Amino acid sequence: MDKATETLEHMNHAAHADAHSHHSGMSTYIGITMAVLGVILAIASAKVGNERAELVKTMVEREDVHSRYVTQDLKHRLAVISLRQLRATLPILSAKGGGPKEDPKEMVALANTISRYYDESQIAAHWADAFNPVVAAHAAAQEYYEDAMLAAEIGIVIASVALLLRRRMAWYLSIALGVAAMAMIVFTYARTAPVVHENEKKIEEGAKEYRTARAAHKTTEIDQALVDEVLAAYGGKPLTAHE
Repeated sequence: MDKATETLEHMNHAAHADAHSHHSGMSTYIGITMAVLGVILAIASAKVGNERAELVKTMVEREDVHSRYVTQDLKHRLAVISLRQLRATLPILSAKGGGPKEDPKEMVALANTISRYYDESQIAAHWADAFNPVVAAHAAAQEYYEDAMLAAEIGIVIASVALLLRRRMAWYLSIALGVAAMAMIVFTYARTAPVVHENEKKIEEGAKEYRTARAAHKTTEIDQALVDEVLAAYGGKPLTAHE
């Protein structure tokens, strides 16, 4: 009888030891899961910060380019108005006699100026439009990365509950949330990166085209010749840097 009792006690101790070992192993795995979820959370957080910074930067650059378009478009409209006024006024003054006559050279120069302002405004408009897909991509990516952060945070909380209550289902759920968070990060990057890369090329091309057009349409020498002519005709003198 004593031997049977001793055998039962040994079996009981063995069962407790096996259960303790089982719980210890599960706790280790849950701890590893929480660590991995923490890494995923850190990655998603970094991605959110990066997308937010890129979104602000892109929007500022787009507004700068849009202001260039507005400026060139306004110049174009003012030049058109000036040309229309000259075309309507000069023939009337000439018909009355003694009035100023049309100067074909200046009329052509003003007409060319109108064309130049229009071309530059259209180039600036296309340049500004190239920013729109990039802005949309950064805004969408920021939201998806935030969703990944939320999934990882919830996964960490559920893993903590699984560790306290020793519940496998809670642990499995935390793993599923971690996989979902990582999938969202990978999917978002795979969808956003090509759009940003492609349209950044268009932005660079638009900037290059705008600078080229501005450089090609420079009229500094012609403008200075006009200033010198006016100063010579009316007895003026050019201002120095100190005046």
